[in-house]
Amino acid sequence: MTDNTMQLLTDFRSEIPLPDNEATRSAYERIVATTSAQGHVLTRLIGRKRLTLALAAGALILAAASVAAVKEAPWWQNGAPPVDPQEVVSVASDNLPANVDVARARTVATAGDAALVAVPLNSTGYCLIPALDGRATLGAQCEYQVKDPQNGDDDRTISATRRANGDRPAAWIVYGRITDPRAAKLDLGAFTLDLASGGFFLGQVPQAQWSQLSGSATSGTILDSSGGVLRRGCVNWASAPAGSGGDGEYPLPLWSEQSGGTCKPQKPVTPPTVDLGAAKKVFDVTLTHNYSLWKAGQTITFEAAPRSDGTTCLVASGPGTAGPNRGFGFTNSCAATSDRANAKQPINVGLGAGLTHVGSNAVYAWDISGAVDPRSGITKLELRSDTSTTPVSFGNGFFFAQLPATSPGPQKGTVSMPPGQWLLVGLDATGHQVAEVDLVAAHRHASPH
Repeated sequence: MTDNTMQLLTDFRSEIPLPDNEATRSAYERIVATTSAQGHVLTRLIGRKRLTLALAAGALILAAASVAAVKEAPWWQNGAPPVDPQEVVSVASDNLPANVDVARARTVATAGDAALVAVPLNSTGYCLIPALDGRATLGAQCEYQVKDPQNGDDDRTISATRRANGDRPAAWIVYGRITDPRAAKLDLGAFTLDLASGGFFLGQVPQAQWSQLSGSATSGTILDSSGGVLRRGCVNWASAPAGSGGDGEYPLPLWSEQSGGTCKPQKPVTPPTVDLGAAKKVFDVTLTHNYSLWKAGQTITFEAAPRSDGTTCLVASGPGTAGPNRGFGFTNSCAATSDRANAKQPINVGLGAGLTHVGSNAVYAWDISGAVDPRSGITKLELRSDTSTTPVSFGNGFFFAQLPATSPGPQKGTVSMPPGQWLLVGLDATGHQVAEVDLVAAHRHASPH
């Protein structure tokens, strides 16, 4: 991901540790794959209980959610009850946004012992939960809003596998949703699936075709009810279930748009590794509110660590996370400094909110983090509100600060910022203002509607 392409990730840190290596790897692969295939970043629910939002100063590229809503048939009105509803509720609580309508969860497609449960999200969004043998153990995916169904930007197409284990056979399924209401069939090259009401699909990959399809790509088409072609694309098959490796979703989409030419298989991209042994301290921060797994009043250290791709990443450490346990920078404030030389915005800021408690009251504690274009001449950053100016820790091109105010919690849907104006201001060595980011406006425009 380049710095000219805004990382639209919102960091809702609960009182839990940050993502492990597997979550980071999966997030990185999805971001890189989506950016490469479509030229812009789409919102993806990429981790459990954690979603990151980065906002570039200047012209906002709105990738988290579309502003306009699209009316569509309420597919949940006539659907069957969800398979294993208790498991669906459990998956929803662990994986999905708070504003999903679990009461309207429906089984929208079945294929042998596989089932697909869909859950409404906001006015037109949806979440998908696949199940095998009545158990939803393969994760979940969400789209906050469907803006342009015919374009397909808000479709979901996934390949997932399960290894054999004892009496449990190996399985390979494909599932998702084509949001174009005209679509009736999905031709995957190897076989064709009928789309259920609402455009949902689910199929089991025939075991006789596993060796042929594993790691390959085929041409595909989305067809209307008369057999007419609505869109052409490439089908990127996952690796067939094997004796090693984890169960779950393949990190790359099953379907990618392509109007012509030969389809070539896409492979997952390995995220850069961070060399914590070469990390150099940037600054210390004494927390005014709880942050991630640290408490108010504790001092944490931010370090700049080189990555294997030649960029630099901001990593945090503190009580309980010293040594090899530190290094949460990718999902928090990892900045590609070599790319930032080409950034169009002088300030690239990430806005985070963590649900915590002050006394007996649940609140959201807010923070900002990110990096500054070294060509901007910025030597100092300030966080300004209607009533105060808060200094921002800044060094080696990176910055971090906590907002002095909180917002009440818990909240469903978009978490509101503390009231009033919040500006991040960049100053040069003479005190002259170089750049400004209106955090309230950025939060409002980037939030799902």
